[in-house]
Amino acid sequence: MESDRRIMPLFPLPIVQFPSAVTPLHIFEPRYRKLLKDVLAADKTFGIICRTEDADAGPDAPPLGRAGCAVEVLVAQELPDGRSNILCAGGRRFRTLRYVEGEPYLQAEVEFFDDEVSSESLNAEIARATRLFERVIEAGRRLKDAHGEELGPPELPQDPEALSFIVCAYLEIDVEEKQKLLDLTQTGERLRQAVAILGNVAKDFERRADVFEISRKNGHAGPVSEP
Repeated sequence: MESDRRIMPLFPLPIVQFPSAVTPLHIFEPRYRKLLKDVLAADKTFGIICRTEDADAGPDAPPLGRAGCAVEVLVAQELPDGRSNILCAGGRRFRTLRYVEGEPYLQAEVEFFDDEVSSESLNAEIARATRLFERVIEAGRRLKDAHGEELGPPELPQDPEALSFIVCAYLEIDVEEKQKLLDLTQTGERLRQAVAILGNVAKDFERRADVFEISRKNGHAGPVSEP
């Protein structure tokens, strides 16, 4: 639909932004300072699109058709030297149609898209993703204990599409793999792929947490009893 198209400022970064995920950014380059000034004066929205070194269109212009995600600036803290720290929340996904000249930062006409409507029941996948995510968070807490740090996981939604995006945002995997998950338009497929990855991540985190706890006991799993 025509209403799903617009000209949007873009911030190419070596990350994949997902809907609903909250992302902190540090703005320091002059062109992105201007981008921030412009979007704050408008609707506080710009797009984040993944930039990779092998992008055909160059380091600052990912190939046309690549999916990105709109974000809204929730908080903007300007520093004395002109730099800014901002907090953004992911909105709808889009694909770039054409690049637009006129600003020092990247701009493109984009077309928004959503997941396909489906009547598939994903209750089992939702339950499994939630359990695995909780295991990863608990293992992460065990790993962070030595530094007195506390992980602050989001409250997981029960909506399968929203859950799939939040889980994918937290996965520590290669950006190209994350990009493929962002591209998917079938919620069930994304959630199943995320669950498969989460299963491996949970096992790895728990193994690392076990090793860490043993190392804190000087290599001993527990006290040794006298015979």
